[in-house]
Amino acid sequence: MVSWQTVQSLLFFFGPLLLPRILATYRSIRSRPAAQIRPLPQATSYALSVLLLSGILAFLSTLPLFSPANIFRLTGSRLQTPAGVLLTRLAALRPLTVADEKLRQILDDGGLDARLLYAHLGPSVLTSCPFAKPGDIDAKQMYFLYALPSILTPHLLHLFALGIATSGFLSGREGSQWRTVACIAGIVLGAAELWLVINYDDKHNMRSTRVGDIDFVFWKLQVWRGLAVAAVDGVLGWVIWLQATGRAFLTAPPATERILDHARLLEGVLGKIRGVGVLRNGTVRDVTLRKKVDEYWSKETEVMKDVEEQTEVLEAQRSALRRFDVVRVGREAEGYIDSVLGGVQAPRPP
Repeated sequence: MVSWQTVQSLLFFFGPLLLPRILATYRSIRSRPAAQIRPLPQATSYALSVLLLSGILAFLSTLPLFSPANIFRLTGSRLQTPAGVLLTRLAALRPLTVADEKLRQILDDGGLDARLLYAHLGPSVLTSCPFAKPGDIDAKQMYFLYALPSILTPHLLHLFALGIATSGFLSGREGSQWRTVACIAGIVLGAAELWLVINYDDKHNMRSTRVGDIDFVFWKLQVWRGLAVAAVDGVLGWVIWLQATGRAFLTAPPATERILDHARLLEGVLGKIRGVGVLRNGTVRDVTLRKKVDEYWSKETEVMKDVEEQTEVLEAQRSALRRFDVVRVGREAEGYIDSVLGGVQAPRPP
């Protein structure tokens, strides 16, 4: 298994690289303005529910209730204990089953090799594999190939859950952006477990003299696998929640999405302009409405003329004109007219 010295070396190597980024991310999350925080989208909540369910199932798989019984730990026996003595101690704890009798025969025939495979790959592989027997030349490889589907199945189910949680249909743009990272994390977990199972050395168990010294790899990997899967699901769900609520990992939308948003906005403005045009045409074509409009503007002209002839208004106009830069206003007006009429001017002949 991985030694503590290896873990320390990895921490010393990756720590200086990861720690500043982790601190920077934490500070950016803490300093995020409250105005930028938005409620969690409904689609993203479905993705987080999938990750929560996957993490809970992975954590529950670490409980002893969901793993096969380890008869050596139950009976407090060493690997070198004879199978008859082992089963006698086990019978004192619970009734023996057909699988226990079959395991006794395998342990008697296989000797220490069978016990090492029991600690390495678990009891179900040892009792159900029809391709090899303990003690054969290539027994370890054949038992590993037989155990390979049971090792990969939890990781394939985990990848399936990650794919559902990060699909664009379910989690939206926020979750789909983390799909590649999630798939890589799931593949790395499966590859790490395969590497540990393949490269495990049984020499430590061969020299063990007490049950406490035995390294039961099968049961340890089951616990580590569940905790690692739950940790990946928890971290991924936390990251998606941060991005979906605008607390961290904000990215600009793609150019195509921005173009579509502008196109929808312009389409709405065009619809309103067309509606105003329809109302204007209806008003002009109707004699009664046109008469009311003419009366309104005639009265409006008289009212504004009376207002502009007042002394206070005249003084305010003179004061405003004195403060205005007539030349600058003229230039701005010319520029505005050029920008409006620039698209409708007839092209010059070549």
